[in-house]
Amino acid sequence: MKMKRTRVIPIYHRFKNPAKPEREGRLRFLDFKSMARTIAENPVLAFLALLLLVGTIFGALFARGADYSVMQKLDLLFISDVKARAVQSSGSVFVASLSSAFFFVAVCFLLGMSLWGMFVLPFIPLFRGFGFGLASGYLYAAYGFQGVLFNAVVVLPGAFLSMIAILLAAKEGMIFSKKTLFEVLRREHGKTISVKTYAVQFGSILILSAAAAAIDLITTVCFTGAFSF
Repeated sequence: MKMKRTRVIPIYHRFKNPAKPEREGRLRFLDFKSMARTIAENPVLAFLALLLLVGTIFGALFARGADYSVMQKLDLLFISDVKARAVQSSGSVFVASLSSAFFFVAVCFLLGMSLWGMFVLPFIPLFRGFGFGLASGYLYAAYGFQGVLFNAVVVLPGAFLSMIAILLAAKEGMIFSKKTLFEVLRREHGKTISVKTYAVQFGSILILSAAAAAIDLITTVCFTGAFSF
């Protein structure tokens, strides 16, 4: 007759509490490891975003000495004239917003086609950030809390998406310009550069710019009437 072996479980295993599985659906608002990994995977984009932020800070500081005439002069590039936005038609608002984004994207595209574009393109996000900071700082300096609220509700949604498009355009332009420069130095023309792919990428960025202009139009139409300047 065969005897069944009894499995002996150590005492510390018997009283050990089973590990509770972590909830998978938990949201982490400040996951620094993921942020660091993202920055490490996209160093060029992170660098350009930092320049955009620096430009925004300098623009906000410069806005202390700016007046309404300065906002009018810069309205073509940054749509900084609040009073003009309030009286413009819907079509004019959309065209103005799209034209502003298209200008910066087009400059990035052309600079990316040049050998020295990779050295100049970082100034594009810096300049765009300066304009946004200038307009935001002027709204706060001139209208106080109402200006901050107007900026957050009307200006920021479309401007945020537009600046993302500009960052992507500057990044792609820098990468393409770098490839072009290296191939010229190595005298290996046309082996890895694809102008068609480069153009398609900027086509997608223009679609993103159009979406930003559409959001800008929606926020302007829906919320501008609630403010009086």
